Amino acid sequence: MLGTLRAFAVPRYAEGLSGRASKSIRAVLCAAELEGELLVLRFAPRSGHVREIEDRVPLSAQGDMATVHAVGRVLRLLRAARVRAPRDPYRMVREREYALGLARRCLGAVVQLRLARRLSRVLTIWTESGVQHIRGLLDCIETADGLSVLRREGRGALHISRRELIRYETTTEEDFVVAAIDS
Repeated sequence: MLGTLRAFAVPRYAEGLSGRASKSIRAVLCAAELEGELLVLRFAPRSGHVREIEDRVPLSAQGDMATVHAVGRVLRLLRAARVRAPRDPYRMVREREYALGLARRCLGAVVQLRLARRLSRVLTIWTESGVQHIRGLLDCIETADGLSVLRREGRGALHISRRELIRYETTTEEDFVVAAIDS
């Protein structure tokens, strides 16, 4: 599911990507690490101006559709790297360190990434303590006592007190997310 993946920011000068809804590019797996329930895969494109592509693969509850798609992406990565797939692919969900070990065996593998375009909102707030950028914005509501901020991906709501708030602004960023990994 596209909504569960972490996107990477595409610089404005990355011509060829920004005008299309989807794009297919060749890339090399250059890093793999765990961040909680996420297997973070980093790819270096073989050509173009995009510096790095980050795919945040959710390895959470077995049977969840996002997890089913995530396991499928990891299996296609294993196939591209010619690494033997486990008999029980959902072992990667139960044992994230095992999934990390498999992904690290794929370092250097060349894959075809299908990227999908996504627009996301960013909230910039200026407070007494400085400037803060909040990505993954769902909505912000100005109330009598401040600003209530709702964020994506199940992250908790924020409240910024009117006493601290100097000003705020919302903008839109264009991102691309990994829709599929092909060998």
